[in-house]
Amino acid sequence: MMKIQTAYMGEMTIDPTMILNFEHGIPGFEGEKQFIQLPLGENGAFQILQSVKTKDLAFIITSPYIIKENYDFEIDEATVHALDIRSEEEVAVFVIVTLKDTLAESTANLRAPLVVNTRNKKAKQVILNDEAYAIRHKLDLQSEKG
Repeated sequence: MMKIQTAYMGEMTIDPTMILNFEHGIPGFEGEKQFIQLPLGENGAFQILQSVKTKDLAFIITSPYIIKENYDFEIDEATVHALDIRSEEEVAVFVIVTLKDTLAESTANLRAPLVVNTRNKKAKQVILNDEAYAIRHKLDLQSEKG
């Protein structure tokens, strides 16, 4: 176990085997290579992606599938190779949320999902070349459920 400082929860003890490794960092934060997922709230819909190294660097993340049920994209071969993905079952996908004053005004970046290999904890933010997905997709969770 190891202790880290977090942006929202103070000092926490984490299991080092749960650290996600972004080999090239996250775009804009290339020096940040290790993050940990922390729970946010009771329902588990949102999580915190906390930098292990930098206390004040934390992103709110969620599953894109609760925002847009038919969310779908192909993982390119370079990403499959970089993350050593062997099967679809070991892939988890998250998107970064930008919180505004209200949840309805908040947005999720559907064009740049985080792809995580749950087996080996390798992760990468993938930039999609798909105009169908917005960088600032409204989190109006009610309208997408129909």
